[in-house]
Amino acid sequence: MIQIIIFSFNRALQLDTLLRSLVMHWKSPDYCVDIIYNSSDDFFQNGYDILIGKYGAEKRISFHKESACDKSYSIKELFNLYNLKKIMEHPKIRNPRSNFRSLLIDILQKNTAENVMFMTDDAMYIDDVSISQDILDWLKKGPKDRQYVLRFGMNTNDRPDSVCLKNDYLEWRFTDYAFVSDWGYTFSVDAHIYDKNLIIHYLKKYVFINPNTLEGFVSARMREHKDANFARCVMNPKLLSFPINMVQTEIGNESCDVDCNYLNRKFIEGYTLEYPIPDQIKTFQVYPDYLMLKKDEIVEKKYIGKPKRNEV
Repeated sequence: MIQIIIFSFNRALQLDTLLRSLVMHWKSPDYCVDIIYNSSDDFFQNGYDILIGKYGAEKRISFHKESACDKSYSIKELFNLYNLKKIMEHPKIRNPRSNFRSLLIDILQKNTAENVMFMTDDAMYIDDVSISQDILDWLKKGPKDRQYVLRFGMNTNDRPDSVCLKNDYLEWRFTDYAFVSDWGYTFSVDAHIYDKNLIIHYLKKYVFINPNTLEGFVSARMREHKDANFARCVMNPKLLSFPINMVQTEIGNESCDVDCNYLNRKFIEGYTLEYPIPDQIKTFQVYPDYLMLKKDEIVEKKYIGKPKRNEV
């Protein structure tokens, strides 16, 4: 079994799109989904309440809402020089506002799955996922050294020529490429499968307050130690990310700046969301020209602006 952790904030409609595509396309192995979510007010919580009711009968899917943080960092965590450096560099992580970190660690430790995969709520599966027993055995034989990636492919993300096909999979080592590149970024919250004990080790050792700081801080440390450095990936991506809006305030990313209030209102009104899939997929992150909003026989095609970098 693979434990899938999904992070979500104020985006119930987008999360619904991800969950519908996951249930449709995930074929094997068996999986369970734990969703860690939060909402800024009752309006957005209403969207999540509707979503929780929608998936109430799906025993493999569980929702966990963050709560206010009731403790600061331990002395042991503060005596870690890497943690101390990050706390000094990033004022926002000095006083965590939620229990995101402790909640995540607790959810991981209570589940018996051997492998874990993280996701964010702005993705959508576009093809069936059938992970062979050979891949699961391969991961098990090198739990500290290996990972399996679902979001890349032969013709995506400016694949270097040195990332070549071997035994029906693309194979590479992250440290062979620049850290800031897709093929050099060791730890990702976008559909990379890891040994869970390895991930728990890192999460308990290093501080973070949300998915962005989790990914950035852990990826840097894993690369330094060359953990999970050897990767295999599918020939074609199984999912895509659609950064139509930005809800975090730590890193300035590009997005299409679609109003979360508008999308949540549509979800409360009973609409579902679909993203257009490009004819030729060249990158994991796709900035669509429009969105498809559907309710019964009603189809609304909402055109959206070009992506722009959001300031934080």
